[in-house]
Amino acid sequence: MNPWVTLVIGLILGWVIEWVIDWLFWRREDEETAASTRTVDIDLQGKLAAIEAEKESLAARLQEALNKEPEVIVQEVIKEVMVKPDRLQKIHGIGDVFTRRFNEAGVFSFAQLAALSPERAREIIDPEEWQAIEPEQWIAEARQFAEKTQSN
Repeated sequence: MNPWVTLVIGLILGWVIEWVIDWLFWRREDEETAASTRTVDIDLQGKLAAIEAEKESLAARLQEALNKEPEVIVQEVIKEVMVKPDRLQKIHGIGDVFTRRFNEAGVFSFAQLAALSPERAREIIDPEEWQAIEPEQWIAEARQFAEKTQSN
């Protein structure tokens, strides 16, 4: 056989083998990568929708605040700023770490803690799975302490 024909047949055969290997191994990974990318895109779209909803909620709250009389806004701000912090550690089950988490969420007094729902208190504390917390009991104790503070 002519060496040129053998060379051309060898090149064609090598190209076909490379194409089969590429198709069987490399393209499959590309399809898997594309599928995982689509999953990530769906997750990101969900997160984006949640952020958009939160943005609309915040915009509505801002508009509501802007519609109030300036005197009312000033009184509310002063009320929030002038809150005398209570020692939340007096409540059974609340230590320094939980007090810090409540303070970071804007809860400084027994009255503010008493006004929380148990779900919101859990959300603020964000306990580990092994931590047993009793926000219902905390709220009840905070209510008692707040009543004592107001009566004095």
